[in-house]
Amino acid sequence: MTTPTDPLARVRELAEARVCTDRVRIYIPGNFNPDTWESTPDVVLWEGPGSILPDRAADVRVTVGDGQGTPVSRTGRYRLFTPISAPVATAEHTVTLTTSADPDATGRRWRVDAPVRTSVPVLRLTWLTYDTTANGGS
Repeated sequence: MTTPTDPLARVRELAEARVCTDRVRIYIPGNFNPDTWESTPDVVLWEGPGSILPDRAADVRVTVGDGQGTPVSRTGRYRLFTPISAPVATAEHTVTLTTSADPDATGRRWRVDAPVRTSVPVLRLTWLTYDTTANGGS
């Protein structure tokens, strides 16, 4: 009797190699206690391959003087792709890029909105919101 193989294993391997080209960290941010003047450190849940891509759907369209509409995103929604082996991130978690092909993106932080469940798991998809307060307003 042969052992059945996972039909998505090769697809997962290719997707991880081609899409998860950066390094991401999923963590619970530490806190500062003003009463004791002590800080708790970040609790890192997982660090490994992944990628963060912007959601191209615009929330609003701004029309300038020439009548051209320009899409503008107010929410700053992004998609986090990680291997299926990564833990499921929840709303209490923060995500940062620790290594990226784009040097300007390295070190930026996002808040977790919601994980996406699927019956055909190839990569784990998690919706993020760009954290302008943690990224110096930009």
